[in-house]
Amino acid sequence: MAFDKLTWVGLMVVALGWALLLSGTSAMEAILRLTGRGDFPPFNLALITQATILTGFGLAILGALQTGFGALTRFFEAVLERTARTGSKMVVASQQPQPQPQPRKVVGRGQLKDRPYVLFGDGSIEIETLLGLRRFPSLQEAHEFIGR
Repeated sequence: MAFDKLTWVGLMVVALGWALLLSGTSAMEAILRLTGRGDFPPFNLALITQATILTGFGLAILGALQTGFGALTRFFEAVLERTARTGSKMVVASQQPQPQPQPRKVVGRGQLKDRPYVLFGDGSIEIETLLGLRRFPSLQEAHEFIGR
């Protein structure tokens, strides 16, 4: 998996935080000597290192999310581009005359568990369900879907 710069910076900040935490006050004393300050300021080194580690993890996670969403964006752009290419082929195919569907002959109407239905000549049924108007191949399948 390829990490971007922000993820690597976050992981480096985590490593710095762990190095400071594990080295204890000796690393802080070395930093103070390098900067020319001899006195040790009164602050909580453990709290600073923990905040550094958490900040680093936050940066690393943010970088990983940025990379992941970038890949997701590229995926959807590719899908839309492919759809546009095949869509133009479909437009050419849809310009050919389509055979008109035969009108279905209604042979009966009724109620199934207080829901109105329409029975067609081919044995199929249209019934109002909780999901809206649905078509079933048979009355038996409508019974099974709605429940007895």
